[in-house]
Amino acid sequence: MRGLAAICALALLGLTFATPLAAEDVAVAHSPWLALRFEQGGADAPLVRTDLLRTEVTLKRTPFTIVLPRRGADDTYQIAAWTDDSIFAAAEVDARRGPKPLAELPPFFQPGTGMADTAAGSGVLMLSTEGHNYLQGLRLGPDYYRHAVSYSAIGAHDSEGEWRETPIAASNGPLYLVAWFDADSDGIMRHGEFEFLVINFR
Repeated sequence: MRGLAAICALALLGLTFATPLAAEDVAVAHSPWLALRFEQGGADAPLVRTDLLRTEVTLKRTPFTIVLPRRGADDTYQIAAWTDDSIFAAAEVDARRGPKPLAELPPFFQPGTGMADTAAGSGVLMLSTEGHNYLQGLRLGPDYYRHAVSYSAIGAHDSEGEWRETPIAASNGPLYLVAWFDADSDGIMRHGEFEFLVINFR
């Protein structure tokens, strides 16, 4: 009887360790896949991971910086941003879990959809469901050894198709971002190469 109890206890223990716990509202130093961080006012902004793909940050309505790891001499990060989480659904997460993703690139990461910006970046986070912020070279910041992209305004087309830029101080939130780093440069967005970010303003 004692032996049976021990076997049951071991089985229960094994079940406990085999069943992943739901990870909600976990404070993290950086995002889980691309190791992105946010800074504001010269200090790190606290991040909260709400699931394995989604990380949230709450910022003041002042300019902020996204810090991206330096991986090599020709790093390219692509960030799509929008006003709701429909861009998360467009990423088709489930279709990207296998070794051979079944989904094409989302509309905002299709070739040729990088939105025009100045050579060193204009400080405007551009919003679109059909385009992205293409970050390479000086757009990753002036420091060769540290990728840090600073934003002081939000840009988007209004209902009449006119381009408008709004200072962060007057911007509404939250903002939803899909970040992608094509680690193997094959043009395929794979699990582990992208993640979701939510910027809340207070």
